[in-house]
Parts: sequence; structure tokens; C-alpha cells
Amino acid sequence: MALKRKKQYEGQIEKISGSRMTIETQVMAIESANVNLETMNAMKAGSDAMKNIHGKLDIDKVDSTMDEIREQMDLANEISDAISQPVGFGYDMDEDELNAELEELEQEELDSKLLGAEAPPVHMPSVPDQPLRNKVQEEDEDAELAELRASMAI
Repeated sequence: MALKRKKQYEGQIEKISGSRMTIETQVMAIESANVNLETMNAMKAGSDAMKNIHGKLDIDKVDSTMDEIREQMDLANEISDAISQPVGFGYDMDEDELNAELEELEQEELDSKLLGAEAPPVHMPSVPDQPLRNKVQEEDEDAELAELRASMAI
């Protein structure tokens, strides 16, 4: 009899353990569903907030505003450029004209440097002594010839 009771108690323990496991699984499922519900409610609230924020906006308004900003930036740049231009020239300077004038001035400076430079020393080749010797030899020969004529004339 005690053995029978023991088996009955063991059977009840198993049934209670199974029920407990089922209840714990249900509790976890309920907690998960609750977290999902909270998440959905938060997402819905975020979506509603974004709708309220964007409710007054549409893409055409955004594009229009961006165009106005670009126009104002262009205007600000034009004003800045106009203010930064030097005053008192009386006429607008063309950049090509300025570059041409700069090149002309540089060329004039280069020309003046070249014209003002000292002439490089010129080295003439040395004149050979031979023509001088020939002249001396001719004079000697002329003198001998004159002596010979004088001696023959006698």
C-alpha cells in the first residue's frame, strides 16, 4: 500500500510539474506579448508624432524653401563680390587685360636687364708671328739684294 501511494504521489508530482511548465511557458508568452504591445504602442506614438511634424510639410514646400535659400545665398555671394571689388579705378578690369599687361611689364624688365648687361669679353685668337717674320725676312732679303746690285754695278 505504501508503494501504491508513493506511485500515486509521483504521478501527481509529474502532473503538477507538467502543469507548472505549461504555466511558466504561458507567463513567458504573455510577457513577450506585453513587450510587443508596448513596442507597437511606442512605434504608433512615434509615427503619430512624425505625422504631426510632417503634417504641415510636403515635398513641394520643402523644394520651394530650398530654392529660396539658394536664391538668398546667391544674392549674398553677389553682394559680397560687389563689396569686395576695389573702388576708384573708374572701370572694370578684365583679367585677360591684366595678364597681358603683366606679361608686357615682365618683357620690358627682361629687355632692360639684357640691354643693361655688360658685353661679354671677346677673346680674339692670337695673331701668328709668321707674317711678321716674313716681313722681316723680306726686308733682310731686300737689303741683301740691294748689296748685290751695288756690288755688281761696280
